[in-house]
Order: sequence, then structure tokens, then C-alpha cells
Amino acid sequence: MISRNGETLNSNLQRRRSNCIFYFRILYRAAERLAYDGGLAIASNVALSLLLSLFPFLMLIAALVRLYGDPTLADAVVELVLGHWPGDAAKPIAEQIQVLLSEPAGEFFSISTIVALILATNGVENARDGLNRAYKLDETRSFFWRRLQATAFVLLGAMALIFATFLLVGAPLAWSFLSARLPILPPYSVAFSVAKYGLAFLILGLVLFAFHRFLPNRRQRKRHILWGILLTIVIIFAGSWAFGLYLKTIANYTALYAGLAGMMIAIVYLYCLAAVILYGAEFNTALAEERAARKALRESGSPGDAA
Repeated sequence: MISRNGETLNSNLQRRRSNCIFYFRILYRAAERLAYDGGLAIASNVALSLLLSLFPFLMLIAALVRLYGDPTLADAVVELVLGHWPGDAAKPIAEQIQVLLSEPAGEFFSISTIVALILATNGVENARDGLNRAYKLDETRSFFWRRLQATAFVLLGAMALIFATFLLVGAPLAWSFLSARLPILPPYSVAFSVAKYGLAFLILGLVLFAFHRFLPNRRQRKRHILWGILLTIVIIFAGSWAFGLYLKTIANYTALYAGLAGMMIAIVYLYCLAAVILYGAEFNTALAEERAARKALRESGSPGDAA
């Protein structure tokens, strides 16, 4: 009995060791492929496009909010979009957006709004190019179809952010109203706060899912992209904290770029963000290939990973 238990323990330890090696190999291969596929270079294009698209995108949201809702919600949308960014990276963008939001609402509904919408689609198109490379796909869809899809992404994203902002603004008011009348609710205030901030996590996950699912030239299966999406979300939140710590303790962009320091910090952060998103796609591809190789070894009865 003791011998059998020892054999079972050793078997479990070997299986866990094999799984750890398996996933570390995938992480390494994904990083290697990111560099080999030109992902690091594409990330710079995506970062610049995101920076150029961010202002038109938020201008569009502000216009929609001012037309259909409370103008103060525009500030909440900005906080929702930039809230998880390190302070030094978000500050210069937030300041310029506040200037834009001070303009009359009618200024947004003109030809400039159409131009802003077109510019906002550029970020989607650059992300599409990077995802197609990561998933080893050639783009065959027409230019007009891709631009139409990118426009739908921008508009749906804008409406989703507005809806989320209504929840963030309205939920605390509803909670305060109910807590004053239902004594059982106040002990759950911490859980409510966690759920409120979890909304940002959910929105990020849905955006990444839509990108991985619909932007590449071939629709990806849900189970093939979920692990890369989860990895991307974890890296984004952990990386944002680490980047903020790096800015506070090590970096001194002001000495290098003077008055442009804030914008350069934003560009560097967006570059890292774009690289992480593309890394998630490369991870999905590497995971699928490794699983296929493992299955082939298992079916052939070969030793090694098939065990």
C-alpha cells in the first residue's frame, strides 16, 4: 500500500513537472514568435495609431454623452478608459481631453466627427494586421468591409463605455439609497466596490475577446483564444502597476524629453500595451501547436511529452 501511494505521488509530481515545462515552453515560444513575426515593430504602429485614435474616440463618446445624457458622464468615461493607466502616462492625455470636452457639444457633430471616426478606425486596422500575423493568416477581405467592421467596433465600443459609465455613476447612488433602507446591505459594501472595479476587468476582457474573435481573417474558436486573453489581462494589470512603480523609482523622462515627457510616457505605455495584446495572440498560436504536437506524440505512442 505504501509503495503504491509512493508511486502515485511520484506520478503526480512528474505530471506536474511535465505541465510546468510545457507551459514555460509555450511562454518562451510565444515571445520568440512575437519577435520573429515582427510583432514588436507592429506594436509601435499600433501604439501610435492608438494614441492618434484615442482623442477622436473619446471625442465621439463625449458627443454622444452630451446629446443623450448628462455631460458630466464624459468625465466618468475618461476615468474608465484611463483609470488603470499609470498616473504619469494618463495625465497629459486626460488634460488635453478636458480641453476638448470644454467645447460646445455642437462642435462635435460636423465633418470633424466623421474625420474623427475614420481616424479612430486606424487603431483597429493596425491591431488587425498584428493579429493576422500572430495567427498566421493572410488578409483577403475587401478594404471597405474592413473599414466598415472597424467603424462598428468603434461605435459599439463607444456605446459600451457609455453604458458602463452609467452603471459606475448610477450604481453607487442606487446602493446608497438601498443601504439606507435595507440594514442587511451595508456589510457588503466592500464586495460592491470590488464588483464595481471588476467592471473594468470585464470590459477589457470583452474588448480583447472581440479583437481575437472577429478581427483576424479567420474566426477563432472560443476555447482557442481564452487562455491568451486571460494572460493578456493579467499582464496588463500587473504590468500597469509595475510600470507605475518604474516611473516613480527609476525613470526620469523629464530629463530626456523636458516638456514632452508626459506624452512620451504615454507612447511607451501604449507600446507595451500593444505588445502584450499581440503576445496574447502569439501565445494562443503556440499553445495550439504544442497541443497538436502533444496529441500526435500520444497517438503515435512515443515517450516524452506524450506521457
